[in-house]
Amino acid sequence: MRFGKVLAMVVLLAGLALTGLLGCGLAATGSAETDRAALVALYNATGGPEWSSKGNWMSDEPLGTWDGVTTNDAGRVTALSQLGNELNGSIPPHLGDLFNLEILELAGNELTGPIPPELGNLSNLEVIELSWNELTGPIPPELGNLSKLETLFLGRNRLTGAIPPALGNLSDLKRLGLQENGLTGTIPPELGNLSNLKFLRLQENGLTGTIPPELGNLPKLRALWLQDNGLTGRLPFSFTLTNPYQFWYRGNAGLCMPRSHPMQRWRREIGIVDGPTC
Repeated sequence: MRFGKVLAMVVLLAGLALTGLLGCGLAATGSAETDRAALVALYNATGGPEWSSKGNWMSDEPLGTWDGVTTNDAGRVTALSQLGNELNGSIPPHLGDLFNLEILELAGNELTGPIPPELGNLSNLEVIELSWNELTGPIPPELGNLSKLETLFLGRNRLTGAIPPALGNLSDLKRLGLQENGLTGTIPPELGNLSNLKFLRLQENGLTGTIPPELGNLPKLRALWLQDNGLTGRLPFSFTLTNPYQFWYRGNAGLCMPRSHPMQRWRREIGIVDGPTC
């Protein structure tokens, strides 16, 4: 009899533990309903009634039929594309609940306010395209958690502060665009860890200091834009290990390419290069 009571207690505790684990899993991954709530929050926060295209938004129709929304077979949102759709207002942190999201495209709107750090929760994200808006504040270091990210475009906003070294954790990143903002500080050497990076746009900011030699560790780099900053010093010799076809660095505060034979030979091998020698 006593053994039966003990066995019953063990079963009860195991059931409670399993329920807790399932609850935690649901909280961590959300559901189609939490996806719907996140999209509704975006609509309400960014002037949804004034959007150019808003077919089926705020209706009971499946999310995959809402303009600019793509879902998988389970009805979970995998892509959200609202390019040039007259969104205005702030990006709500609720988008951090779209756990299956792979593509986020909100470029060419009138979005203001900060980039929500909650976007760093979206471990499936491959593309973030937020350029051509009026976003302010710093780049959230939480974006460095997105291990599958291949494209990060934040250019032509009003972002300020330093480039987070955590972006150097994005091992799959191929395209990084931070141009035409108000970013300051030095270029973090951690960007030299982006071994798959092909395009790096940092032009027209307020970046200062010298170029970290670690940028010479980018074997796949094809185009590099550094012009119109406050960068100084000589380009590091490690650049000769890269093979870009475009390199722009004019309009800085003393940044120049040494006239050494290896550097000048490297310069001649570049398709387009614009900047002074020293």
